[in-house]
Amino acid sequence: MKRQLYAVAVIGIGLLSTQIVATTHVYMSNLNLLQTIEAVVRSGYMPVPNAPVSARLGMLTTAMAGGLFFTLSIGAGLSLVTLGLVWLWDRVFKRRRQEALLVLLAWMGALYLVNDDGFNIVASIYLVVVPLVTAIAAILLLPAQTTLISPKGVLWPVCAALVLTLMWGLFLDKQLFTNIRDHLLLSNRIGSAITNAYYNYTLFPAEAFKSLSQKQIRTCVLKENLAPATYKRLERIMRSHDYLPVPEGYPADLTIEKGKQAAHFSIRDAKQRILTVSAEELFDHPQQVLARYSDQKDRNRMFRKLTLMCLLIGFPLVLYSVTFSFLVALPSLLFPVRLSLVIAVCLCVVIGLLLLSPVYLGHKATQSSKNPLLELASPSYASRIAALRRVCRNKQDISAEAVSHALATSPFIAERYWLARSLANAKRPEATAMLQHLASDPVPIVACQALLAMGKRKDQRMIPQIINCINTTPAWYIQMYAYRALRTLGWVQPRSPLVF
Repeated sequence: MKRQLYAVAVIGIGLLSTQIVATTHVYMSNLNLLQTIEAVVRSGYMPVPNAPVSARLGMLTTAMAGGLFFTLSIGAGLSLVTLGLVWLWDRVFKRRRQEALLVLLAWMGALYLVNDDGFNIVASIYLVVVPLVTAIAAILLLPAQTTLISPKGVLWPVCAALVLTLMWGLFLDKQLFTNIRDHLLLSNRIGSAITNAYYNYTLFPAEAFKSLSQKQIRTCVLKENLAPATYKRLERIMRSHDYLPVPEGYPADLTIEKGKQAAHFSIRDAKQRILTVSAEELFDHPQQVLARYSDQKDRNRMFRKLTLMCLLIGFPLVLYSVTFSFLVALPSLLFPVRLSLVIAVCLCVVIGLLLLSPVYLGHKATQSSKNPLLELASPSYASRIAALRRVCRNKQDISAEAVSHALATSPFIAERYWLARSLANAKRPEATAMLQHLASDPVPIVACQALLAMGKRKDQRMIPQIINCINTTPAWYIQMYAYRALRTLGWVQPRSPLVF
């Protein structure tokens, strides 16, 4: 049993080490965000996230839940790669020093890449702690060579993985992840719970490694040595780009002050000057200037790419490795190792087919969808979803059909989700009532799309309801979409009474 669960034990130790690092990472980020939110509130602005969410920023449980994102992405990828390299070094290369040196050089190369934009202590900790802990565990727990742990034995899980990759690869297109969400996740309670967890917790880790331009609300300080007319003009510009001016002494993402040269401004952070720009450039092209500032401050570009790659590749492979290990371990209690491997391969393929079947049905329905207005009444869930997706692509107004089919109260989350998206193109009065209803949907993914549609319809009468949603909803993701809708409608944060 210990031999069959070797990979599970090593990967588990690697993920545990990642979770410890990630919890600390997210917790420190949450505290920084809490300082920013307090500065925003004290200055008289509307905060996003709101007070109920901000109250959770100092909680360790929130950081632990948010840290799972890094654990299941960068942690999964690093743990799996480290396990594979240790196994190759021991079984294939017989622990030769030359190969160990090559691995060490590759490791140092990865460290160099994540620090290429400037020293990134957080990314460096991930790339040092997780591989080191996983490698030590892999070496210490490595069992004696058997059929399962030998190079030949590894061919069984590799072959099963290749078969599953080929099966899923048949439907690899730009709609694959949409089909997985609509037909595999949102069609059942377990998948819906996973989706809700994503919407409830992923913004906490995302905030920890976003660039400044990717954040929703930022703060700035305008130095008092600026001319009064210049100060007022800059104050309006910065608010219109969601850089909220706060009094000096409050935490600020950037500070603008008079430059050494005439008609120039210095833009700096708390430590040093980042940019020097002319008044003409800052007044005429503030978006480009702020983007340059964010770009020069960004230390997480490569870390974000690595995390995304690990999420898309590392996490599925870790999930597969753990599943395969358990499927081998259980039959091995009764059968020989080789027969257990065959059983595990067959079971993995069967599970892969079962998970693929709803995705296949959704893919097939999308390809065959012709007349969406007729298919909205279809008894087939896949056909109705395909019809709603085609309606969105064609920008059709189906508000009348939505009322007749009671789509706004459908028990299926994906139907309400696509209805909300389609109503962005609706002109009838009943569309407004449906969007107001969907904006209070208990499922975040539906409420987010309803709020986004409100913004796209350019109906400024919705502004009070959207503001109320930001102030009252406990879901940060919904607040984020509501704020985007406000900005699409032309709403701007009011001027702070504390800034002159």
